[in-house]
Parts: sequence; C-alpha cells; structure tokens
Amino acid sequence: MLTSLNLMRWNAELRDQIDHTILPYWDNKMIDPRGGHYGGRGLQDELNDHLPRTAVLGTRLLWTFATAARLTGDARWRGVAEHAWVWMRDVLTDPVHGGVFWSVTADRRVLADHKQSYAQGFAIYAAAAWARAGGSGALDYAQSLYQLLEAAHDPRHGGYFEGCSRDWQVKEDARLSLKEPPAAKSMNTMLHVLEGLTELLRVWPDEHVRDRLMELTSLFIDKIWHPQRRSFGLFFEPDWTPIGETISYGHDIEAAWLLRRACEVLPGWARAGKVDRIAAQVAQAVLERGVAPDGSVLAEGQPDGPTAWERHWWAQAEAMVGFWDAHQLTGDATLAEASWRCWDFIRTRHVDPVGGDWFKVLDRHGSPIRAYGKAGPWECPYHHARACFEMLDRLGAAAHVRGSVAA
Repeated sequence: MLTSLNLMRWNAELRDQIDHTILPYWDNKMIDPRGGHYGGRGLQDELNDHLPRTAVLGTRLLWTFATAARLTGDARWRGVAEHAWVWMRDVLTDPVHGGVFWSVTADRRVLADHKQSYAQGFAIYAAAAWARAGGSGALDYAQSLYQLLEAAHDPRHGGYFEGCSRDWQVKEDARLSLKEPPAAKSMNTMLHVLEGLTELLRVWPDEHVRDRLMELTSLFIDKIWHPQRRSFGLFFEPDWTPIGETISYGHDIEAAWLLRRACEVLPGWARAGKVDRIAAQVAQAVLERGVAPDGSVLAEGQPDGPTAWERHWWAQAEAMVGFWDAHQLTGDATLAEASWRCWDFIRTRHVDPVGGDWFKVLDRHGSPIRAYGKAGPWECPYHHARACFEMLDRLGAAAHVRGSVAA
C-alpha cells in the first residue's frame, strides 16, 4: 500500500529527475549555442549531428523548457526556452506560407517542407506553453498557426487530415513514417492536435477553438474508441473506417488522461462523463493485457495479445500518469500500484544514472537498444519531463491529503 511517506519519497525522486537528470542533460548536451539544437546523441552521448533538426524535437524542447520555466521560476530554464522559441519562430517556421516545416538541416536549409498536422499541433502546444510562461509573441504565433491548420480540417467527416503540402493543400499520403499504413487520418495525429488545442484554449478562450476541441473529443468517443475491444483504433480512412487492429498500449493510456485533460477546459460539457467512463475502461484494459510482470508497459498488441515486447520510454512515462489519473478518477488502489510499478521500472531500467536522461527503448530483457539514441529526431524530453511535472503535482496533493487524514 502506498503511504504518505512513500508518496513523498516518490515525489522526491521525481523532483531529482527534473532537477538533475532530465533538464540538465538536454541543456548541456543538446542545446547548440549557435542556435537550436544538435541532431542527436547516442547511448554513450556520442554526437550524431548529421541527423535532421525536426519539428518534433524542436517544438517539444520549447514545450519542455517553457513549462519548466513557468513551474519552477528558474531563469536557467527560461533562457533555454527563449533559445528554443527563437529557433522555432525563425528557422522552423515557413516565412512564405506559415506553419512549421517538418525538418531542416544544421545550417538552416529546409529538408522537408510539408506541413504535417502532427507537427503543427506540437507547435501550437509549445507556443501556448511559452505564452503561459510570459513569452513575447507566442500567443499571436499560436493563434496564427491554429488558423492555418484549418486547411487540414475535414469539413465532411471531422478531424484533421495527416498533412498538407508547403502551401497548405491536403496531401494524399502524409503518414508520419513508412512503418505506418497510408491512412488519411490517425489517432496519434488527432491526439496531439487535441493536446495543442487544449493548451491553446487555456490562453485564448476562443469559441472556434472550443468547438474544434469538442469535435475532436467527440471523435475519440464515437469513432476512434472501439468499445468491443476496449482500445482506440490507430489508423482510419477519411470517413473513420478503421484500418487494421493493432493496439498501442502506450497511446491508449496516454489518450485516456489527455482526453480528461481536454475536458478540464470544457466546463459543463455534457460528454465529459463519457470521457471518464472510457478512461477508466482504458486503464483497466491496458493493465490487464499490456503490462509485463515487471510492471512495464509493452509496445503493441492485437486483440488476442501482445505482439511487440520492446519497452519505450514514452509509454512508461504516459502509463505512470495515466494509471494514476485513473486511480484519482475511480479510487481503485490497483491503478495507483500500477503507476508506482511503472515508475519502479523506469528508475531501475530507463534512467541513466551516469550519463543522464533516460534510455529510450529497451529490449524484452530490459537492455537499451543501440539503434535508439538518447536524443534524436523523435527521442525528446517531452514525455518524461511532462510525466514528472504531472506526478509531482498529483503526488504532492495526494501526500498532503493522506497525511492530513492520518493526523
């Protein structure tokens, strides 16, 4: 059973992660003093500067350090956030058509100029975070980008197509990677556009943004959620006909708590109760079929069981938050325990106590896979820094309540 003392110790370990393991690594090892960030680093911190500078990493770095600056008041993190903001605004942003490019080179040449909806969602998310932290010009930027993203909106079936050309014409095939089917829409893109609009609505209470956020949340309820198998679909035709039956345990548990977070900025919305019911079902389903005996969350499965046994850092981070969020919703102590077990796996397997930060992908035996570096086009600080921020807030409140009850 998790006592108030255990919660305080867990809280202290998470604080140590933020202060000494995660943020210093990205500041010291990945911020390029010439502007922006390096391409990546390997497991032994070897510099992989040939890698492209992606919108994924650039926007997530801004979100991470803008949020750190706001929550901690630390001028060091504010300086890193300013550095990341200038890079996103001046280098990643298309000066002709607006929006963020998918990737650029170290010398600021455009590599991929298309407008991926996923990347625009993260740019909105990052700019909204910087606006919350008092960053000059960030709100105007986020508002403008939101209006540009409307070019990817599907007026017939709702949601957003995967991406557009540089001049905002919807692309027929804009999948995030060749590992994915050529789907018109994906759960992952919808989730992170939803995430961006949630934070935008906090700093800009606009009715159109609110309507779009309600639309996306309703799509998760009505089209993306598959109640018969208790999971979210991953890929879809334009009319939301599902493609394939793959289940991503990490995306499921991440979506559960982010949907509830969206409802926080939709006060009085009639469908919030449905979101709560789905979130509780997701947590139980992931716990039953997507968690290994050591408490870690597996990569993927099919309705009849797991099919991929790697442990991805982001899935562990999201599960730690998602299980705890479901525990707060339902009062189920087994979900609190599941959250703790995720953290116990993270601190013993993912955290690098020598080199800093976390190993990103582990094999089924818990050893780091060399093909995945510490940092790179997709390997970023956003998932695990956010998980620590979230749990610090939640565990601090929980320890206070339990301590008061015990007194």
